[in-house]
Amino acid sequence: MDTHKDFIVADAGSTKTTWFRIFPDGRRAFTVTQGINPVLQDDAAIRGIIEKEAFPRQIFDNAENSHIYYYGAGCIPSQCRRMETLLAGVCRSSHVEVRSDLWGAARALCGHEAGIACILGTGANSCKYDGRDIVRHVSPLGYILGDEGSGAALGKRLVADILKKLLPEDLCHEFASAYGWDETDIIRKVYREPGANRFLASLTPFLKAHAAHPAIHALLLECFDTFFARNVMSYAPGTLPVHFTGSIAFHFQDELKEAARHRHLCVGKIIKDPMEGMLKYHSASPKNEPE
Repeated sequence: MDTHKDFIVADAGSTKTTWFRIFPDGRRAFTVTQGINPVLQDDAAIRGIIEKEAFPRQIFDNAENSHIYYYGAGCIPSQCRRMETLLAGVCRSSHVEVRSDLWGAARALCGHEAGIACILGTGANSCKYDGRDIVRHVSPLGYILGDEGSGAALGKRLVADILKKLLPEDLCHEFASAYGWDETDIIRKVYREPGANRFLASLTPFLKAHAAHPAIHALLLECFDTFFARNVMSYAPGTLPVHFTGSIAFHFQDELKEAARHRHLCVGKIIKDPMEGMLKYHSASPKNEPE
């Protein structure tokens, strides 16, 4: 590792934010705070999280000359400048770069090489990356209109097939025994209660536990094929590697690879968490300055 660099990388989601610092002597510091999403939180809330949860862990000690690379949920273009200003003020650094979580995934997965970067977690996202920039992006559209292949999409397909009796009777009985919900309960959780996407994604352990069942295996392959058909194939990937990060990609990688083979896609890396790849990118990158 190039030890003269001093930088902080943040991987921020709506549930948690992971902060990692590399000091000039090679030491590392690590902490986890509450989630940060500038679309959902005002400046005071974000500042409070950093000051109360990150500062006591010494992540920002003498950070005036540190570069801060922040990749986060909700970091759409209109919010990036706001987050840069806020972080620069709170962290007292004049070197701050804020990008979306998809940018973080692309850099972690592809480095400086061309490829397709995909996120498959509670939600889904993807892009075509040329080694420097995101050159094409198909909007994921969220779990109602899109997010194919995500945990929310898998859970939605599972409960719909259960309630419509499209899955074998043994699976329907096992689902009822595992969760104890009837149709009214599920309809309420999806349509009446907040966090329907997280509720649906919480059902994926049932899919994992029964992944060897022919009906569940077919369901998984169809859901991942839909992700490829409606997202990845739009990039005309050819021989470009298709990389993945996220819990769904990691835990269902066998089914994901099988679905990819049917599309003649070249699967590259599959990692659960992008942080180590982000650290590698910024440690080795000759372009380690904010643009």
